[in-house]
Amino acid sequence: MSTVIFLSGKSGNDALGAAGRAHRRLYEDLGHEFVEVNFGDPASQELFNRTISKGSIEFAFATMGMGADLKAATPDGREVNLWEAAQIPYLSLNGDSPAYYFDRHVSTSPWHACLYYYPEHLELRKRFDPKAGLHGIVPPMPFDMVDRSEVDFDRKAQGKLLFMKNGNDPAKLVASWREAMPADTFIMLVDLAGELAADLDGPAGSDIDAIVTASFLGRGWDISEFARLRLFFIAQLDDYLRRVKSTMVADAIADFPVQIQGMNWEHMDFSGRRATYIKGGDYSASRQQIIDSLGLIDMSPNTQRAPHDRPMRAFGLWTLCLTNRQSFFEQNFSRASEFTYRFDKGNLQELITAVLAHPKRYMELGQDVAEQFRKGRRPEAFAEYMVATAGHVRLACGPRLPGLQDYFGWPPATLG
Repeated sequence: MSTVIFLSGKSGNDALGAAGRAHRRLYEDLGHEFVEVNFGDPASQELFNRTISKGSIEFAFATMGMGADLKAATPDGREVNLWEAAQIPYLSLNGDSPAYYFDRHVSTSPWHACLYYYPEHLELRKRFDPKAGLHGIVPPMPFDMVDRSEVDFDRKAQGKLLFMKNGNDPAKLVASWREAMPADTFIMLVDLAGELAADLDGPAGSDIDAIVTASFLGRGWDISEFARLRLFFIAQLDDYLRRVKSTMVADAIADFPVQIQGMNWEHMDFSGRRATYIKGGDYSASRQQIIDSLGLIDMSPNTQRAPHDRPMRAFGLWTLCLTNRQSFFEQNFSRASEFTYRFDKGNLQELITAVLAHPKRYMELGQDVAEQFRKGRRPEAFAEYMVATAGHVRLACGPRLPGLQDYFGWPPATLG
């Protein structure tokens, strides 16, 4: 039996660790042993060494390149990349823009594959000289799937709408810009932030790089080859836009009997408003919260062409998800207009009003949408995709296969 290694550590609400562990059964059903190595645990190093020494590793995976640069020592004392030295495919799952932690999106060796959840993020990454290696898009699939019979829909119809998201203050970010950067740069960044905030539903938010490079060019600077400046502006504007959107959503729904749950909402005053605010949260505990809820309220991470993880989790749990308008939903769901909103306070409030006035109708809509999404999409597809990715890496980077043509020079010695 081969082993799949999941590398984890500390993360907010244990979201990353819990999400990785949720796939354990999928790998076990494919005949693999699943071993989690949590580097936040003092005993992790011994477990890791023992697992690697045992051999027969199918692949290792982690989020955001965690552990990609682990080192091993050769017999002659050289330090080398562990995954390359051990010839173990290492797969990094990237759910965020490469503008934030760019170094974690760079392959440490040909044995390192970078996989993305959103086409926009992969396309942005490819603009910045990706090193040789495999890149890919993880197929959308329902998370946390349960059978419909396991959900108490009478209870669900009496449940609350949940906005389970960490917040952040856009004004605080602008203040940090003002203090930290040259005046001319600050003014340009604020101008671009204002342009994006003025059209929250527009296409520019899904390709901030394009608006940044065009703006610089319009002012006489060609930064198409100046990756550092582009990445700085992209990350700052992406963060600002998310803060503006999440704050708008929270403000729009705060006058309804909904539940807002997460960290970093200190810039919002929920006193005297109808929403219930709960600080913090736990990814594992939120599973039952979602099952018992009337529905989730969500927003995409400045993306359009693939679903956020919360809608996919809601669909797996037969739960309504209200989210912003995106091309993915418009192209894949016949009733998308009934559960999506514009980034407009009045429009979102109209949708919330309708849901709370007709909970049974919208609960049934959630079931219909979940059924449509689940049709043809299996959670097993995720594990199968990961195993297949590892196989492709192993074929390309491993030793010469037996039985190949004698006139086929493989592997090539001049490629990295």
